[in-house]
Amino acid sequence: MFNVFRRRESSTTRSGVACTPDGCAIATIRIKGDRRVLESCLSVAATPVEQTAIIADWVAGDGRASHAISSVLDAADYQLVQVESPDVLPAELKAAVRWRLKDVIDFPVEDAVVDVFDMPEPARRTGARMMYAVAAKPQAIARRVAGLGAAARRFDVIDIPELALRNIAALLPEAAAGLILLWLEGDSAQLLVIKQTTLYVTRHVQFTGDSDEADGLPNVDAIALEVQRSMDYFESHYDQAPLRHLIIAPHDPHSARYAQALAYDSAMRVELIDLSRALELAPGVLPADRRSLLAIGAALRDQRKSL
Repeated sequence: MFNVFRRRESSTTRSGVACTPDGCAIATIRIKGDRRVLESCLSVAATPVEQTAIIADWVAGDGRASHAISSVLDAADYQLVQVESPDVLPAELKAAVRWRLKDVIDFPVEDAVVDVFDMPEPARRTGARMMYAVAAKPQAIARRVAGLGAAARRFDVIDIPELALRNIAALLPEAAAGLILLWLEGDSAQLLVIKQTTLYVTRHVQFTGDSDEADGLPNVDAIALEVQRSMDYFESHYDQAPLRHLIIAPHDPHSARYAQALAYDSAMRVELIDLSRALELAPGVLPADRRSLLAIGAALRDQRKSL
């Protein structure tokens, strides 16, 4: 995504760092042949002021300073939108996309850090070709660079959560036929439709705060509706077979309750994410929280392949 130092790292080991307002996590992935091994994963609660020192200590330990390192933006720090792909030279693409974002994003486009990545081609294209555009707040990019730049000499990329989560989901066996990943956050949820390594659909569900009195889960019906809409769109727009798997993350008791509620009236197989089915876990490494998953997704970034 955002190549902050305009360099390309090719390495068998990469670390990923994820920071949220209440903590940070770092994960290290080593590629061994066709295997991806999660060698370490640490997550701690910390204020934004404390995080810089914590990350510097982590990077200095276990030789991580020599690894390629990716970071990932917080959801509040960027907007992901679909735009028409401008008919311009590659060197002019981002400038043309920036102009198209001026009435779409909710902060000044002149200040935004903009990047783009391709969408899959629909089965029957009737209009202009579309692409994804990411507009990030410059302060967020600056914080990531300030927090990691001095500590990690091979820090090179800042990704977005959708692509970090795609990196994990693509390694699950179900990704071969296609799956929906439901990413639960405090007051919202993100739905990602992924087949093989391709992100086809992303939808956001903002919780209203209403709860089902029986189980206290907000917006189960709204999530179920967005799951169905995502499936219908994937099948019709891309002429794909029906999706059979809904994977929920992170793996915690809150997600387990959603899995039970959504499985009750669904023909899909609904499961919590199981990292051991996507990665080889080093002894004693048992990541559980959402910061850890984002850090792992960032560490799975492979710059030798296109987004």
